[in-house]
Amino acid sequence: MEAFITAVTGPLGALALSVGILWWLATRLVPVLQAYLESQAESLRNMVTALEKTVTAHERDRKMFEAAISQLDTRLDRVESDIHTIKNKLVP
Repeated sequence: MEAFITAVTGPLGALALSVGILWWLATRLVPVLQAYLESQAESLRNMVTALEKTVTAHERDRKMFEAAISQLDTRLDRVESDIHTIKNKLVP
């Protein structure tokens, strides 16, 4: 009986306890962690998709802004000529 108690409380007992804890972790905790990590990966995928959409929309807005700025000079020329015409009619 003393040999059994020594084996249980000694290195053999610690090894058996460690194997038991690792087995419990593998069967109970790993599936929970796997589900959590998969849900986090899905959330990250959704955020990346939203970020890509934002970048694409920003690129379209930037092109429209550049087009509007490049046409501003033409529009100002027309306003200047209209003002010049009005001034010539009002001031003899």
